[in-house]
Amino acid sequence: MQTLSIGSAGSEVFMLQRALSFLNYSLAIDGNFGPGTQAAVSQFQKDHQLSADGIAGPATWGVLDNLVPQGMDISHFNSDINWGQLSPHIQFVYCKASQGAGFKDPTLSHNMATIRQQKLIFGAYHFLTFQDSAAVQMQNFLSCGIDFAAPGTLPPVLDIEWQVGSNDAQSQAMNQYILNNKDACVQLIQDCLNQLSVATGRTPIIYTAKSFWSEYFNGVTFPNYPLWVPSYQSKPPGLFGSWQEYTFWQYSGAGMVTGVPGQVDQDLFNGDKTALNALALITNI
Repeated sequence: MQTLSIGSAGSEVFMLQRALSFLNYSLAIDGNFGPGTQAAVSQFQKDHQLSADGIAGPATWGVLDNLVPQGMDISHFNSDINWGQLSPHIQFVYCKASQGAGFKDPTLSHNMATIRQQKLIFGAYHFLTFQDSAAVQMQNFLSCGIDFAAPGTLPPVLDIEWQVGSNDAQSQAMNQYILNNKDACVQLIQDCLNQLSVATGRTPIIYTAKSFWSEYFNGVTFPNYPLWVPSYQSKPPGLFGSWQEYTFWQYSGAGMVTGVPGQVDQDLFNGDKTALNALALITNI
């Protein structure tokens, strides 16, 4: 675990700043450990009966990681992850499993096995397409070999967002289909959620963005399903629909994490490590 102090810079500093900001400490989130970050670390240490030296060492990180679990979500676009060098502050990883009626992510099996081997918390998501039936899509997802009842496994996620075709015209047509068939698309979502609940015994999570939901499903509510929201800003995201809270916040779509080449989506869990463990069916800690 890297000890951070004045002059440190990079992705680990960014994660430190992000966690402190989430706990309402005032500092810039810029990846540079300057006087403002030092002051925030010192205040955090005082607040948690730690030695207030302004240095983020193992004791400080231990408390911070417990209070603000951080994670990432990946797909085949994130290749060649060096799992042995992964930042120790990444505690959970959601992997793309499938999309639509037939696509399965070719990196899922390897990533899933490695994540479990590294004793990280694992999750999987399905990217919903609106012109394939719920039955065929959920069969695709559920045939990916994921045991959602296994300890260390987060609930399944239904990724509901803008549709992407092979070109702009196709993408536009696919998204126009949602507007033209809103009721059928709402029913498709509900059918997928129902099928996932029955098949896994878990309550699925909905991943969706405020801007997408407001444009395509304004007035539609799914209050009984937790929310994972992408919102690329320094402050926690605003809520929408009927959601009164969010469970996961994807705070960056272009983050840098030690051990991951290139950019990666980064996330925060809205709760402490005990709550995250409970959500992941971990009861022996």
